[in-house]
Amino acid sequence: MKKHKEEPEVIVVGAGPVGLSTALGLAHAGVRVHVYEAARALSTDARASTIHPPTLEAWDRWGVASAIVAAGVRVDQLQYWEWRSRSKIAEYDYASIAGDTPYPFRLQCPQHRVIPILADALIRTGCARLLFGHELRSVEVTEGGVIADVQTERGPCRTRARYVVGADGAKSAVRRSLGVAFEGKTYEDRFLLVPTALRPSELGFEGLGPVAYMFDPEQWVITMQVPGALRIVFRLAPHEVSEEALRPERVAARVRRFLGRRPPPCESAPTIYSVHQRVAERFRVGPVLLAGDAAHINNPAGGMGMNSGVHDAEALVDALLATRAGADAALDRYAETRRRVAVDRVQAHTERHYRELGTDDRAARERRNAAYRHAASDPALTRRWLLDRAMIGERA
Repeated sequence: MKKHKEEPEVIVVGAGPVGLSTALGLAHAGVRVHVYEAARALSTDARASTIHPPTLEAWDRWGVASAIVAAGVRVDQLQYWEWRSRSKIAEYDYASIAGDTPYPFRLQCPQHRVIPILADALIRTGCARLLFGHELRSVEVTEGGVIADVQTERGPCRTRARYVVGADGAKSAVRRSLGVAFEGKTYEDRFLLVPTALRPSELGFEGLGPVAYMFDPEQWVITMQVPGALRIVFRLAPHEVSEEALRPERVAARVRRFLGRRPPPCESAPTIYSVHQRVAERFRVGPVLLAGDAAHINNPAGGMGMNSGVHDAEALVDALLATRAGADAALDRYAETRRRVAVDRVQAHTERHYRELGTDDRAARERRNAAYRHAASDPALTRRWLLDRAMIGERA
């Protein structure tokens, strides 16, 4: 059984946006960090792409916000439409929150563009090691710290650290090793993501912006412009078979129905992903902390998943740094506060937004549309609306 020669103060498990953000924040403050990633390279998964202002504020603390902004597409207006009538319900201008954040916009930047920027900045700190092919098998809480058992290409390895952070996703090995329950639900609906080479102006919706949510009781749609592509997200109903829905002719028919004309070929392969709403029973077990998808997952309506994970990372960095001054209670506050935010704010918001997309009650649709129009017509209400959608204040 091998040991790493230089034991870190903190081990972060998972080299996604949350794990790398946590490690970067700690290393930026001079903390020795090891990041263990089971894969042999950084992820190329482009699923998460929405970045809200508080996330950019967190990355700005660690010197990477400007590079990430440069890698994405800036969104200055948020739009809501009725799909069948092709009519815009409301548009909200991010300029209304210019006094609340240095980043008054939404950024669309797929996570496979974000991760290398975080990783490069992490290595440049000189306080971190990013270790690929390191698959966590278990964590053992001991007096004064924790031992991580990891399987590497060269065999098993045991490393002692003061703390371990589990940022290793919804199937977290850290969480499973601790025996922490991950309760919640899986939605019957799934999301079908179709990448295209189209531009918003080519979709046939006059005045369509780079991000739009299109309501419909049967086939709601979300369109999001990202660098070099336009993503179209469709609701996949419970009765639809995934393999059938992914057949090229079926994808083309769905896009044609949406556009009202023959679609161009897909830019890359469409994907289907399930939608969950779950939260860990607790975010702390002694010196082991959970963050991001390892701690909570929610449906992606509103693009809050990765963002809330990075907000976890920011809060956890501050809590871990506080323990250096003997403030161990800061970790309890992290665990309790971030779990409450995940349940009472993020999950509540995404659930409400998801239901609004496809409600089939006519009266409810009329009330929804009236509320959206009213909020867009009043500057004070527009500001409050966007503060909520932009997650400003979520980082309690």
